[in-house]
Amino acid sequence: MDGIAEIGVFTRVVDAKGFTPAARTLGMTASGVSRVISRLERRLGVRLLHRTTRSLSLTDDGAAYYARCKAILRALHDAEGELARTTREPRGRLRVDAPTVLARFVLGPALPDLLAHHPELALDLTARDHLIDPIAEGIDVTLRMAALRDSELVSRTLGTMRLLVAGSPRYFAKDGRPKHPDDLARHTLVGFLAGGATLPWRFRHDRTIAGTGRLQSNSADARRAAALAGLGLIQGFAAHIADDLAQGRLEAVLVDHEPPPRPIHALYARHHAALPKVRVFLDWAAERLAAAEPGRKR
Repeated sequence: MDGIAEIGVFTRVVDAKGFTPAARTLGMTASGVSRVISRLERRLGVRLLHRTTRSLSLTDDGAAYYARCKAILRALHDAEGELARTTREPRGRLRVDAPTVLARFVLGPALPDLLAHHPELALDLTARDHLIDPIAEGIDVTLRMAALRDSELVSRTLGTMRLLVAGSPRYFAKDGRPKHPDDLARHTLVGFLAGGATLPWRFRHDRTIAGTGRLQSNSADARRAAALAGLGLIQGFAAHIADDLAQGRLEAVLVDHEPPPRPIHALYARHHAALPKVRVFLDWAAERLAAAEPGRKR
């Protein structure tokens, strides 16, 4: 975390009057916020905050530093806003973090086209499926497929992703096709592992089905390979198996019972909203998501 990010955390702690409320607005843990403040104090060589189990207050040095930090952040905000207003062409480096399925199958393949159209734009794309602290890691735009926590970051819904049950023609020829989620009790399911546990499959009206087969994995690629080999049914995101569906290697079933599409959100700092590089990327990502979603067949 650089100095600007550290003072951003520090001022948020003071404004929120505590580590825990600041952590909620930053999308961090309270212990993570505490470590940032301790690191900042060590770097400066002064104590900025008086801490007790029930209260938090500024030291004299902390009060003076807080006033300067707020002025610096206001100046930085104004400078970025002015640059955004006077610059139309996206330029500079944009750091994006996205779930693996989006990075690999939706965004990644089309990135050369985006960069070709905007030669002054540079992009760092990381693919991870766990929650991160975007401020601590210097991430400009974070894409999420999970429920959003309270945050002062701006949220924009870019699109949705369908969750489908699919199997190979070979599997269906051997074991038949389920017509209803209850039929899955008689089928082989390739389970999705998360945190050492098998997640239930979700369907319309908040219905869930628990079941495991001979193979379980936290790897979407491993589950897809199992389905292609006829080892069982999978439930996965449409973008991951779109080509398999189009080529007939996999076939979707239970489409009348699939859950509501999972919303995909972009999170970014409020003062970055007007930056051309952020605006152009978000518009492009929304277009890519719309193009990648297989048509709904009824």
